[in-house]
This record gives sequence, C-alpha cells and structure tokens, in this order.
Amino acid sequence: MPELWAGTDAGKGHHHCVVIDAGGQRKLSRRVANNEPELLQLISDVLALGQDVT
Repeated sequence: MPELWAGTDAGKGHHHCVVIDAGGQRKLSRRVANNEPELLQLISDVLALGQDVT
C-alpha cells in the first residue's frame, strides 16, 4: 500500500498540491507558481517526504 498520496490542482498561473499519509493526515499543502523551477522544487519536496508516493 502506498505510504503517501499527492494530488495537484492545476491552474494557469498557479498550482496547489496536497500530500496526505495513509492515516489521512496532511503532510504538505503548497501553492506554487506555474514555472519549471518551482514545480521541480515541489516534486523534490514531495519525494523527500517518503519512499512510496502515489
């Protein structure tokens, strides 16, 4: 079973990502600008939270 679930609400100017664990606890909630450096940092931060992210 996955350790974490990540979901993203995509928008034109900004995106919002939420990560929850198996118990439903929010581990990350972040709004980021729609640009490559910020999105790459978000991906890195999400992957740093755990090994098994869906």
